[in-house]
Amino acid sequence: MSMPSDTSAQPQSPILSVRGITVRFAGLTALSEVSFEVMPGELFAIIGPNGAGKTSLFNVLSRVYRPVAGEVSFEGRNLLRLRTDQIAGAGIARTFQNLGQFPHTTVMDYLLLGRHSRMRSGILRGGLYLGMASAEERENRAYCQRLLALLGLEHFQGRPLGSLPFGLQKRADLARALAAQPRLLLLDEPVAGMSLEESHDLAAVMLDIQQQLGITQILVEHDMAMVMGIADRVLVLDFGRVIARGAPAEVQANPEVIKAYLGEESAEKAPAGGEARTDSDG
Repeated sequence: MSMPSDTSAQPQSPILSVRGITVRFAGLTALSEVSFEVMPGELFAIIGPNGAGKTSLFNVLSRVYRPVAGEVSFEGRNLLRLRTDQIAGAGIARTFQNLGQFPHTTVMDYLLLGRHSRMRSGILRGGLYLGMASAEERENRAYCQRLLALLGLEHFQGRPLGSLPFGLQKRADLARALAAQPRLLLLDEPVAGMSLEESHDLAAVMLDIQQQLGITQILVEHDMAMVMGIADRVLVLDFGRVIARGAPAEVQANPEVIKAYLGEESAEKAPAGGEARTDSDG
């Protein structure tokens, strides 16, 4: 996998620009005029208490939800004009909170499923394993092999996905998303349900993805210690609206954020940057 070129001397435009996104369900406002930008190569985190709208925002970015107002631009392209099945081809991949859809598929085949948007051969040629399809199959397997090595999964490539411990299944799902060679990676609670050691290991992998592959990542997560330790910038949602954005230290010290996580009465007693609530998103 090639290293990204150094563009630090050149002014950069946002890779993703979100403007005034509003989502409603039967009169309930899930997101209200949410706006932010993400820069190329950034590890950008979205946090917020239960029901803040984090998953709804991810569903807008992956075209599962259609907002009633607002704009989303990815690499200068109107993302809201794309269908859900066009997102991977546009350069966006996503991991999921819930696993287990392909328990009998081997880890290698699971990664190859993630390569479908990169495959040029048709199903028939691929099934016959002839000509161009044979060469393409070797290319794709070699690429997936490098991803398995990056995520420490090379010894499990022939194992059924469902036979792996939960933490390794989450890693395999991350590898599956990376197999599409995205320029933007949406990470939906990647360490949920993991042990402390597993969480630390996966946080290190996310930093490797940023540093070695140069892939922009947007992270939704409830592990505040991990988020504050690896994110370049943090966006905080509460009741569907943005209440803070900035560097992790700024966000931790923001009174609005402390109030949202701890409640008004507790926030008055809590020091700035105190321990945040870590319940699940609704």
